Amino acid sequence: MFMFRVQSTMCATCIYRPDSPLDIKQLEDAVRDDYVGFKGCRICHRSKNACCIGFWSRHKDEFQKGQIAQRLGMVEMVNDDVLRG
Repeated sequence: MFMFRVQSTMCATCIYRPDSPLDIKQLEDAVRDDYVGFKGCRICHRSKNACCIGFWSRHKDEFQKGQIAQRLGMVEMVNDDVLRG
C-alpha cells in the first residue's frame, strides 16, 4: 500500500526553522506555479524519500499528492535519517 511519508520532527538544520537565515518566501516563489501551487514537495535533506515536515506544515494543501494523501488517510509520519549511522 502506498503511503505518503512525512518526517515526524523538524531537524536542527531545517530551512523552515523560524531562525533560518534563508529567505524562504523567495525560494518558494521561485518554484511555486501560479496556477496549481507546488507541483511536488520538498524532500527532507536527511531522508531519501520523506517530505520535509517544515514544508508539509506550511504547504500540505498546496500540492496535489499532499491533498490526495490527506483525503485518503495515507499520510505516514516517519523518523527517517540517512545521515545518522
